[in-house]
Amino acid sequence: MEFGLFHLILQGGWAAVSAFFIYILIKLDKRIEKLESKLEEIQKENVSREEYYRDISGWRGELQRLEDKLTNILDKLWEVKK
Repeated sequence: MEFGLFHLILQGGWAAVSAFFIYILIKLDKRIEKLESKLEEIQKENVSREEYYRDISGWRGELQRLEDKLTNILDKLWEVKK
């Protein structure tokens, strides 16, 4: 006689089948909750990245304006020197 979960389910009737399905649903619910929490962490991280890139793009713009000003000053000095 083989004793296993499958055998108990087959011999146990509707109560065993119901208990087994409830057990599976609880396990799936726990996995879904873990995945949802991981997804929330990933979404928070993406917001942080977007803010980071927005900040960096501001620095890029300021550096570009500084480069333009330096180029203009050097061009004017070059013209005066000629």
